[in-house]
Amino acid sequence: MYTIRVKLGVTIGFILLIMFTMIKYVPALSQDPLNSAMQATGAHLQEYSINAWVKVPSSHLSDQELQNIVEQVMKELEMNEENYEIVHQQRNKQRIVRAEFIRPDYHAVAVAQVVPAKENGLEEEEEAYLVVNLESIIGEPISIIALQEKMNGIAKKIGDSPRISTCLIGWLDGKLMDGESQNLLKSAFSAIDGVIVDELDQEQYVSVTGFSPVITDYLQVGGKKININMAVRYSQYDNRTYLIIGSPIITREY
Repeated sequence: MYTIRVKLGVTIGFILLIMFTMIKYVPALSQDPLNSAMQATGAHLQEYSINAWVKVPSSHLSDQELQNIVEQVMKELEMNEENYEIVHQQRNKQRIVRAEFIRPDYHAVAVAQVVPAKENGLEEEEEAYLVVNLESIIGEPISIIALQEKMNGIAKKIGDSPRISTCLIGWLDGKLMDGESQNLLKSAFSAIDGVIVDELDQEQYVSVTGFSPVITDYLQVGGKKININMAVRYSQYDNRTYLIIGSPIITREY
């Protein structure tokens, strides 16, 4: 069974940080296309993850100020202080304060981090970032757009131009026959008027990347607009075929 992974947080957030600083990003929020794409495949929606990161304007922050930031985020997420843990870490010249709430069906992490910025190969200044990640197993219908807007609002209170990345996970019984994975993905793209830009067909999975005009966020990669990424893989452990839909790209393992 596909379960929530506790190992996300800092790693995914700063992978996104590197990625988004290298390519164009236009922040905006639209209707609920990810749910529409999932529904078009007939897959059972099981899990979502939403990641946000933003640069903090003030760079010279004390550990207490970093802690204040993550406590503010957890309060915005309606978490009581007694229900989450705060950990301070020092990694080389990086200072990290992490607030984390875990239960079997829900995982929330807020990380405030100060890292040395390099100019001409010399470490002269510091930069501060906030990364927030939510993961949840879904037991009832939920508005992904509402969650994205909430995450965007929380991050905007800390810094300008937050970046939001969303993943949905659904499943179908059994293993698909040859060609059915591609047809499944085409159905999902069709539901959101998407155009496939790139496709990767591996033995373990099929992954496609493209652009949908109903999703107003996008990345500019190699002269092409990208804002939707889907993958299909089969799990022999539970005899299910999993569908992962990410926007602008999938930011978790599959």
